[in-house]
Amino acid sequence: MKKLFLLLFPVCLFSQENCFDDGQKHYRSGMGLLDIKDTLESILFNNPKHVKFKENKNNTSYEKDEMYDFGDSASPTISIEKQTENKKITEKFSSFFNNQFSYIQFQKEKNSLYAVAQSSSGYWLLEIKNKKPKAYYIGFSKNTYINRNQKEKFIQNNKLYLDGSFLTVKSKIRFAEMEAVKDYLTFEVNLADIKKDSDNDGYNDFFEKLIYLNPQSKDTDGDGISDFDDLNPLHKSEKGKFISLYEEIIDLDASIYCNSENHYSFELYDSDCEYFQKVNPQKRRVLILSGTQAYQLNDDYRNLLGTFYGRIKNGSDEKTFYIPYFKKSSGGRIIAEYKNGKWSIFEDLQFKV
Repeated sequence: MKKLFLLLFPVCLFSQENCFDDGQKHYRSGMGLLDIKDTLESILFNNPKHVKFKENKNNTSYEKDEMYDFGDSASPTISIEKQTENKKITEKFSSFFNNQFSYIQFQKEKNSLYAVAQSSSGYWLLEIKNKKPKAYYIGFSKNTYINRNQKEKFIQNNKLYLDGSFLTVKSKIRFAEMEAVKDYLTFEVNLADIKKDSDNDGYNDFFEKLIYLNPQSKDTDGDGISDFDDLNPLHKSEKGKFISLYEEIIDLDASIYCNSENHYSFELYDSDCEYFQKVNPQKRRVLILSGTQAYQLNDDYRNLLGTFYGRIKNGSDEKTFYIPYFKKSSGGRIIAEYKNGKWSIFEDLQFKV
């Protein structure tokens, strides 16, 4: 059990309605969504309008493609020369994007380099043009699987062509097992649709819509910081006693990939508490979603499962506070004690949520 000390700030006058325990049960909004099996009809109905597809029996099946590693060529055997070239290109993309993406395929075009890549939020088209990097979220549905083995020319005539399948949950015992309900597909997306950035803030419209940013405003929360540079872009930050508590909690449990330099990787949280939403993180890039937003996001994209922090419960001595949390498949609680103007924080991993 770890013990840490935090400094206090002046208390802000926020609504406490969704922050403190009221004796009622409050559950994480996104729980259990992986148990839902989508039908082919619902998958086709929910396929985004900008994504077209057609069958191509010459493509690799989902079952066979799963056996390949990221970055393999369309052939099961890859030459030493190709491996060396891919390694150099990977290093070049990594120098711009750090470790935010897994790379699937590369393509060279005159003054540009392109990569099809994947992150926890989905599939991306990455571009390095004149030594300037750009990342475009493609905006597939949660049921879309893109093959790890793609044709060498995936960009042609200002369109993106990617092979893949539509998947659904086959079974879920210890983890979700997926199966293809429509296989051997080639997806087609106009590059103009992918690259559209209505407010010119650095995030394309598809990504901003996914994470609840306003694609028509560079500064969604109106705090004077561009969404692209804001470490908490959904909420205007303030200072306060319980706000500082949550800021330190965030710095403790955040992933190394969600640091302030990585613009496309966020630490996700699910909380309706204004103290939590008003944090001003210094090291991490966060998205703090309301319960409703978290439910809709998890329903739209299953890989984006954030950490849920429950309501603060007062201890009997009025100096101790308990905050339960749940992340993916495990949970615990934070024990926070206030003494002499400082917080002492303990992480209780034995507590059952």
